Amino acid sequence: MKGGFVDEYRTIQLFLSDAPGIYEVSSTKDNKSFKCNCPGFTARNKCKHVAFVQEKIEDNDGVYPTQISARATKEEAEEATLSNDTFRDFLIKYGKIEVC
Repeated sequence: MKGGFVDEYRTIQLFLSDAPGIYEVSSTKDNKSFKCNCPGFTARNKCKHVAFVQEKIEDNDGVYPTQISARATKEEAEEATLSNDTFRDFLIKYGKIEVC
């Protein structure tokens, strides 16, 4: 399916934690529902990672401002839209990883 996300949730931000761990926040396409793979979210259905993402979305008129390295090519960016997996791989390679 070109130009769309197949699954309900897609990874939109990665976090490096001193917990230790790497955590991923995912959202629905409309950015109304979120999930995170950190232990806090698993226990309480909320965490600082999701709060961070939600604040950024609120400050940016409902859109998450994904920061991508200038090293990413236009072709790679276009390929990233093909599926949730290719978008996640693109974020891992070129996205800004937040430290918490």
